[in-house]
This record gives sequence, structure tokens and C-alpha cells, in this order.
Amino acid sequence: MYLPAIDQQIWDLSDSTTMKVRFVPDSFYIVIDGLRPDSALLAARIIKDSFASFPGSRVRGPLALPTERRRHIVMREMVADGNKKGLYVSQPKRYRRILLVINPTSAGIRGLVSIPLPKSVNVRIEPYQNQYELKDDR
Repeated sequence: MYLPAIDQQIWDLSDSTTMKVRFVPDSFYIVIDGLRPDSALLAARIIKDSFASFPGSRVRGPLALPTERRRHIVMREMVADGNKKGLYVSQPKRYRRILLVINPTSAGIRGLVSIPLPKSVNVRIEPYQNQYELKDDR
């Protein structure tokens, strides 16, 4: 016995209940990781300005995610004086910014590859699955 498939919602532009979806499937997040807050914010502004030059696409953000600390413990040789401890703990911080690109164009994505960004910044592109608190304005 076969079970019927779950009916997909029909996209009817005249019905207000089906028009509530605000994002197209091509929307994506740009996650910017940086070791300094000013470099992460500068990279977010550069990317946002580059997408603004292409008509048709919109960029929301930057949204600052909570700062994370990474603890690295290094064992050192003990000093005979006893004044210095044998452990060295460094706690570099990780600053993250999120941009949401809505209705991207192919020219905008091609321009994203050629943008000069600071060297201390990593950029990652994630598909839109509503995982961050960046919402569409009305």
C-alpha cells in the first residue's frame, strides 16, 4: 500500500497566504570571520557596497554575531626561579559578521570573487536556511 505524498503548497500570486515567502531560493548568507573587529566590519562594508552597484540585488546587514574566544594553552619549560609559570594561555578573539544577499545577480556574484578584502578576514558563503536572525525589512 502506497501512502500519498504530502501536497506541496501551490504558488498562487493572487492569494495572500502563498505570497508570504519573502526570500527566493537563491538567497544566501555571507559569513565574515576576522581576528580584528575593524577588519571584519571593513570587509562587510566593501562587500555590501559592491553588491549595491549591481541593480536588482539587495543586501541586509551586517549583523554582528557574539564574539568567540579560542583558548590555546602552550606548555613551557619551568624556570628554576619559580617566578614564571609553565603554562602560557593565549585567547585570540574571533569576530563574525553576517550579510544576507537577496535576489543576487550573476554579475554581482562574479564581482564578489574579484573584491579586494583584508588578509586577516575569511569569507564563507552559506545557503539561506533561516539559521541567523537577519530578517527582511518591510
